[in-house]
Amino acid sequence: MYKEVNPSWFACVTFPFLFGVMFGDICHGSVMLAFGLGLLFGENKIRESGSSVGIEVLKLRYLFVLLGIFSTFCGLMYNDFASIPLFFNTCYTIPKNSAGHLEGVAVAEPGCVVPFGVDPAWYLSTAEITFQNSMKMKISVIFGVAHMTLGVCMKGMNAVYFSNKIDFFFEFVPQIILLLAMFGYMDLLIILKWLTDYTGREHEAPSIISTMIAMFLAGGVVPEGEAALIVDAKTQQTVSLVMVVLVVICVPTMLIPKPVLVFKAH
Repeated sequence: MYKEVNPSWFACVTFPFLFGVMFGDICHGSVMLAFGLGLLFGENKIRESGSSVGIEVLKLRYLFVLLGIFSTFCGLMYNDFASIPLFFNTCYTIPKNSAGHLEGVAVAEPGCVVPFGVDPAWYLSTAEITFQNSMKMKISVIFGVAHMTLGVCMKGMNAVYFSNKIDFFFEFVPQIILLLAMFGYMDLLIILKWLTDYTGREHEAPSIISTMIAMFLAGGVVPEGEAALIVDAKTQQTVSLVMVVLVVICVPTMLIPKPVLVFKAH
């Protein structure tokens, strides 16, 4: 609609960044960045050549540059160069056997934190795929929810600008509450789990998926054998029940009032 918030301004940055989160690799990202820079600095020569394919690709030159920048940046964060770590300072000690080969369980040095990127010891671990996939999936979920929240807030700004109270109170408000009560709450649990030290009690580390399922099917009860993430089990159950109630209220609020009010107005 005319005079609405233009989402393309945000998409110009959020799309390449989310691509980088998904495709974080220094090797592949630098190749894409080099290709994009080649298009930028070779623009005049490509246009002078008259190549129809080259001229069409030129339209994407800035996109390729941004994709390359974010992919390379996230590759640095993942410490991943074509599945090979570039930074070798590790906080783990991995025992060696008599032949000098790495073998056994890695032992973490107390209080040690790798200053940049993922610890390279994970690339030698049998749990590498499990760890990497879990980390990247949770990061993607956090950024994805933030991205959706931005979109819903843009709808709220449009409703305010056009003085559309129906859209604001019966679309934006329940949508933002629903989004944050479900997925925002899940993001909070992910971050709280990351910030909790389970050394010596690894078996108590809760499963976020199990917690979210229990939130709706078991009244928010903390699964047996798992530690609570919010204060204690009773507090977390209370918070989970409040979130479920908000979700249940928001669904009919989005579906029923607006059609009824619009029908009445006509």
